[in-house]
Amino acid sequence: MGCATTTVKISSILFNTLLALFGIAAIVLIAVNSGAVPDDWDTPAFIIFGLVVLFAIIGCVAALRESICLTVTCAVFLLLLAILQIAVTIIILNDRQTKSGIGRVEDAWDHDKMDALQSKYECCGKDSSQDYILLNRQIPLSCYTDQNDADANKMYTEGCSAKLQRYYDSETTTIATASWVIAALEVLGFLLAVFLVINFRNKQRRMQF
Repeated sequence: MGCATTTVKISSILFNTLLALFGIAAIVLIAVNSGAVPDDWDTPAFIIFGLVVLFAIIGCVAALRESICLTVTCAVFLLLLAILQIAVTIIILNDRQTKSGIGRVEDAWDHDKMDALQSKYECCGKDSSQDYILLNRQIPLSCYTDQNDADANKMYTEGCSAKLQRYYDSETTTIATASWVIAALEVLGFLLAVFLVINFRNKQRRMQF
């Protein structure tokens, strides 16, 4: 039993250390690269990864001190965090299924707000620059690299609908993958904490005899 306790204890320390490093690396990446997460996800991502780091540190301290109280606290909060993570992920993915990149482009086109999309995603028109030509409208500068229309070769050729939908689908996949991986790590951390509590209690009982 002593060997089993030591093995679970070391595994828990290593896991929580890696989890903390993962959380810190994610926070740094988000802080230095605004495009690391989808729009409006910066604050939730900081909160989630901050909590992951906090509970990982608690898990390490609990394992090192063989503290049943701290380990139980860590296990409970990791389980709650995993449940919250799963619920939020399901809600967000369901919400994203009701939207699309194409719909966003259609709305921007109807309200004459294509410039921001064309500059950001390097695209032109809904389907192509022909959308402007067919309406006898001048192709906007946002359809050109560096907004320079002196060289026709610098004009973006791909329409915004296809490009945004592709980007949107990729973004959704990234959100889903990252969210499920984090939830899985939290559940694994919870299970390790439970095993630690069981082993620590068994060790205390043996020491009483």
